Amino acid sequence: MIEDPRQTRTRAALGDALMRLLANAPLDSISVASLCREAGVHRTTFYGHAGGVEEFAVDYLTRDLDLVATVDSTAGPGIDFSRYRTALITLLQHVADERALYRPLLNSRWGGSLRAAIDGRLRERFLIALDVFRASNVVGIPDRRSETVAFLTGALVGMIASWAASDDEDAVTAADRVLALMPAWWPVEPESDAD
Repeated sequence: MIEDPRQTRTRAALGDALMRLLANAPLDSISVASLCREAGVHRTTFYGHAGGVEEFAVDYLTRDLDLVATVDSTAGPGIDFSRYRTALITLLQHVADERALYRPLLNSRWGGSLRAAIDGRLRERFLIALDVFRASNVVGIPDRRSETVAFLTGALVGMIASWAASDDEDAVTAADRVLALMPAWWPVEPESDAD
């Protein structure tokens, strides 16, 4: 479903306002009223997007994360698997750029909701990747897709939470560390000698 352009603008205004407010106040002190004032959005409009500030923040982060984690699903001979590494780097850079929001959410009562939302967004990406790998004749992919994807997303969600909690800014090296931990059949290799 394509989002109405007005909804997209409102969501962006609310997201930008949330990030400005987080520069001066912790997440749990930001009210719907103050967020709406900062964004220039009516409260009724806000409640069309979310039931509260934390719920909005979870949706805001995971939609953006979903966009940066997307890889073209074209398969075929000679496919360039490095684009998956690039998507992972972009995803980790997104998390680093938005740490002001990831950290308080992961450490709040909304932490489980954020982890579940990240898992849900990444699950589809991993399913598509498995299809691309199969179509590209990658050897060794396990037959049990749902278990394989659950394992991969669980590991990546845990790594994202760890990355968000750190002060590391080197998304390239972090991505290579993740790739070094992937199963032997995963066709995307780290470029550097990951720790």
